[in-house]
Amino acid sequence: MRRLLGRRVRRAFPSTRPRHVGKAAVLGALTTALAVGVAARAASAPQTVAPAHYLKRSAHAGMLKDRRVVFSGRRIVIPVIAVAPGAPDTTFEIHGRVDPTLVFPAGVRIRFALANAYRGMPHGLDVTRKSPPYAKNPDLRATHKASASGGKAVVAATGVIPPARDSHWRARRSAWVTLAPGTYYYACPVPGHARKGMHGRIVVKARHAGEPSPEQHSGTVALR
Repeated sequence: MRRLLGRRVRRAFPSTRPRHVGKAAVLGALTTALAVGVAARAASAPQTVAPAHYLKRSAHAGMLKDRRVVFSGRRIVIPVIAVAPGAPDTTFEIHGRVDPTLVFPAGVRIRFALANAYRGMPHGLDVTRKSPPYAKNPDLRATHKASASGGKAVVAATGVIPPARDSHWRARRSAWVTLAPGTYYYACPVPGHARKGMHGRIVVKARHAGEPSPEQHSGTVALR
């Protein structure tokens, strides 16, 4: 066993001599690697949220204006629900609206928090430059516009979230992102869902010269 561990260490670190690597050091390195892997998996695992709390937060996120949900602030968390109770299948709900257009000022920090309320199917949310219509197996990461400009097609993602279980929903947040002015789309990456209409539009508006940064009054939600 010790010889096998020594050979593996020499392959990974050719300059390391066997006599300088003790069994305790090798086992310690392996234990550290295992701990890092477990921590990474735990960090990416979906959290559980109480439906009533999440519904209230999502309903008060942003302001409804001209059939659009408008957000303001410097750091904005958007509580999104995948197939809320009573909503049509394969849809997103924000501010009590189905697949609404979202409007943000340019330069703000944005994070999407998606809760899967549906018990029969996983769902996810990608923010992409790729516009509809989408194929059954949409490649949201590939767009001609993004590749031509050297940018990424998917600029934020929650990952796919398992179905709801028992009396709690499962939820996960995307990383913080700052979007440049332009048009984006949020869509479910699960095959067939975006094609059935599980997507919406995002409009990021440039600020005019001299316009002050708005104070935060957007809806936020804690995943707990």
